Amino acid sequence: MDPLLAFGFWAFVLTVAGVFAIFTLGLQVEVGDAGLINFGHVAFMAIGAYAMGLALIAGYPVWLGVPWALICGAVAGVLLGIPTLRLRADYFAITSIAAAEIVRITILNEQETTGGSLGLRQASGPWRDFNDDVLAFFSDLGIGLDRRVPLLVMVWVAAGLVALLLWYLGKTPWRRVLRAVRENEEAAAAVGKPVFAYKLQALALGSAIAALAGVFFTLQNTTLFPENFEPIVTFLAFAILILGGFGSYLGVVVGAIVISFIFAGTRFLDFPGLESDEVAALRLVVIGLIIMALMAFRPQGLFGKKEELHLDA
Repeated sequence: MDPLLAFGFWAFVLTVAGVFAIFTLGLQVEVGDAGLINFGHVAFMAIGAYAMGLALIAGYPVWLGVPWALICGAVAGVLLGIPTLRLRADYFAITSIAAAEIVRITILNEQETTGGSLGLRQASGPWRDFNDDVLAFFSDLGIGLDRRVPLLVMVWVAAGLVALLLWYLGKTPWRRVLRAVRENEEAAAAVGKPVFAYKLQALALGSAIAALAGVFFTLQNTTLFPENFEPIVTFLAFAILILGGFGSYLGVVVGAIVISFIFAGTRFLDFPGLESDEVAALRLVVIGLIIMALMAFRPQGLFGKKEELHLDA
């Protein structure tokens, strides 16, 4: 079958899009709401992924592994935030990317625990057994499902619930205070708002959401490798954020789908004389050109508002 028409392939692409939608929703909380330029967001995805993988390998069920991964992500966000959130925005950005690299290199060197460069193998074994049970249940009912469908549904249900949670929080005083902190920390502090505490809460929440994306990344992949969590992952999330629009949760979802389809669709374009790694790099060039065009003609993104832009933070 033509890969462009294969349901299994596009189910995989949509699952990846869902994972990135969740991942970028966490970044939206940090950047769009609190003004925290976190270039190390991928660290919390890695922490969630490995926490989930190690829990499943240890024999814990999925329903226990998920909250464990979220707690690990949130705690890691707090541990990063306590010594760094009082830094200026640009210094925090530099510190965050350094922290992400520390996490990745630690994973790379922890051979006995994480598998190091050889990878954490069979990390999603228990999930795959559960997935087979779900497929068998529907098969008994006369409904044949592609094996990627259960995870696809779960990812997008989770993405929808996260977006609804953030939409609800967006109507509370908590988000309004975050916006005030983003606009002017000194003014927010002058009227008695605990600026540091609110920034720490935003970082912890964004980190937990990134860890949830890591959970689904683990369920999708048999083996976890440190190179899955390089800085480029965070910058792809920023591309989604810019494409969709700062402050727009719907924009994040649409941006994740668009970016994922660009990556998937360009796999089948024929570029004479180019090797596969060069074609992969060309996909990044395409995304870069799209972002440049957006910044020139619609800097607020597809669904964002101009007043949400704070690129000078």
